[in-house]
Amino acid sequence: EESGEHKVQVPADQDQKYWTLPRVYVGPRHNSPLNNILLKSGAIVRLSSEQAHYLTNVMRILKKSKKNRADGSTTDGRDCIRIFDGKNGEWLAKVHVSEEPQNESSSGRGKSKRNGRSPKRNRDVSLVAECIQQLRTQDRGDDRPWILFAPIRSRSRMKVMIEKCTELGAGRMIPVTSDHIEGGALMALLESNGNEADLDVVYGGYNTSRENRGITSFGKLEIQAIEAAEQCERLEIPIVTNDLSLTWPSENSQGTLWRVQDIVKQWCDNWEEDYLRGDKHLGTADCRTLLICRERASVADANDGRARVVPVLQALNDNQRVSLLVGPEGGWSLEEEEIFDEICSKYNGRIDPPVRCVSLGTSVLRAETACMMAVGSWALINDS
Repeated sequence: EESGEHKVQVPADQDQKYWTLPRVYVGPRHNSPLNNILLKSGAIVRLSSEQAHYLTNVMRILKKSKKNRADGSTTDGRDCIRIFDGKNGEWLAKVHVSEEPQNESSSGRGKSKRNGRSPKRNRDVSLVAECIQQLRTQDRGDDRPWILFAPIRSRSRMKVMIEKCTELGAGRMIPVTSDHIEGGALMALLESNGNEADLDVVYGGYNTSRENRGITSFGKLEIQAIEAAEQCERLEIPIVTNDLSLTWPSENSQGTLWRVQDIVKQWCDNWEEDYLRGDKHLGTADCRTLLICRERASVADANDGRARVVPVLQALNDNQRVSLLVGPEGGWSLEEEEIFDEICSKYNGRIDPPVRCVSLGTSVLRAETACMMAVGSWALINDS
């Protein structure tokens, strides 16, 4: 069945046999050459050295293919994989051995490097994938929620948070700073020499090349997101960035992490400027409502100048195009709480406020649990 140029959809009764095939992301990523190949019938996509290592030595794609041909049977998908690039849907692709040498700069997963071992490049082959037919068309991910979070010192917990938020549907993951950010949460993620100037504000350090100095890099967090997206059948990967689509408070702050206080103030300032111009909040952080998750906050009407706190599901029922701001391990500081009350109370009673305070329940949650519950609440409302 055809639905436009290069959009051959697999019949519903035939796509299940491809569910067990390995799934590989072949789109652009941080610190890697962009893959500009348009996925369409007959397109050839070069796989990275790590992807080739994974398919040949872990999934044994080539050995299955050889055994299958020796039996005189058809390919039956044994030398096929599923590929997606976040733009052109998911495609069934046949794996071929390429005679061209592997481009080491296009590395993708980096699993072996993270485990302290280097892949045995001399034993790996160079692979390409040829698109055969489209399995799924690209869906729109514009309405997926953004999650604004404080970095966690524990790398294993950070990994779980990125993985689960990806599976639950987060569209953008944005690390921010807070007064009570966990001690050593940033310094624990230094690359090597312990020099704060080389700190990757979340996983790694500033890009210290002469032309890119001061620009943050989120490649390691992105690796976790890619692996989770491959596993959970998503058609795009969440963006890991410090970009809030807001005007930076000052030139000196560009390329760093946003402070929670600056986020809330700038969010409302942009909204009010657009509203006065008659644009409502079309320019405010991609037309999103900022939901501030507050622990130990009773769900009640506003009083004594405090902001009204509503259950997160109620806020999501009113508007699903949101950004979710989750506090650090130590909770919000008194100063931050006062800013939330001062700013959010101004919009009490409005139908379309730029910011709202929400509750995730009566339990005091760990930082990564709160992030997962916030995104999971959106998934629950969206799927229903």
